[in-house]
Amino acid sequence: MVLSDFRFAFHKIAFRSRTHHELYASLFFPENSVGRCVDVEGSIHHDYAVQIPETYEHYSLRLMGSCRGFILLINFVNGTHFVVWNPTTGFHTTVSYPSALLRGDMYRPHQLWAGFGYDKSSDDYLVVTGWRDPCKTSEVKSRWEFFSVRNNSWKEIETGGFRSNYLITCNSGVFYNGAIHWLAVRSNGEGGRVILAFDLEGKNLSIFSLPRGLHRNGTPMLKLFGGYLGISYMSWQTWRNELWVLKEYKVESTWTKLDNDIPFDDTFNPMCLTKSNECIGMSNINMLAKFGKKGKLLESKVIKCDGHIIMIMFEKTLLTLPRNKREDDH
Repeated sequence: MVLSDFRFAFHKIAFRSRTHHELYASLFFPENSVGRCVDVEGSIHHDYAVQIPETYEHYSLRLMGSCRGFILLINFVNGTHFVVWNPTTGFHTTVSYPSALLRGDMYRPHQLWAGFGYDKSSDDYLVVTGWRDPCKTSEVKSRWEFFSVRNNSWKEIETGGFRSNYLITCNSGVFYNGAIHWLAVRSNGEGGRVILAFDLEGKNLSIFSLPRGLHRNGTPMLKLFGGYLGISYMSWQTWRNELWVLKEYKVESTWTKLDNDIPFDDTFNPMCLTKSNECIGMSNINMLAKFGKKGKLLESKVIKCDGHIIMIMFEKTLLTLPRNKREDDH
């Protein structure tokens, strides 16, 4: 068995044997291109350093998603490519932006959204991106493309008419259940927020609703909580940070509010739940915190950094990306 086969087999066994994978929180300091990683099941005071594979200045680093141990990065200010990176092994590779995005006045990297996911039907990894397509009419249109690692090429996604009327409100996509998800709103402001999903096997877009219990004056964020697609929500009505999970995928009646209510802090960003249902997150005062049930603060740590901190969850893995067809031909 070659090394790559062993790594893939190890990853499959690990996925079958655990409900929760080895999750790590990565805290990134864009100004010096260094990150810190924390095992969420251990103490948040125990961390280690990782070197980001490229230099990012003036807070230009953006984390666009993670999947099976890989993190998708971009240079938010003046980049022309994505970076797919495995923090565990240090492996990384670049994916150039779609040619349509780089053409003329369409090049606006700060207006794009993206995500990274795995299509098990073809054993392929996809970078999915979209952006607002500038046009001379008053109608708002979006353009979507996906990059296949195996085929080493971009392909446009047929969005359908009504889906072009939704505007993505978060740049980073969340991979879950074979699809990448973003929060979106109707371009005309009617109908409230929805979740827009791109299915990697079917190569199609769909939408479904957020929990009905969310109040309009809050700010939802899309996450993964305890193995489910979830929403963290800052409610100005209950004065709590609420966590919701979708117990049955795309069945909107199964949205369930968890009992992890965290004391109100409009700067706190919940990131994940541990095996013991403890919530780990970050506030904009550079404090990493872990809360137990009923919002009890278990531990906290001030992160010393001159600039702002961005954060993402990833799984520790030895996987590498599959070889593309061009490499196989040689």
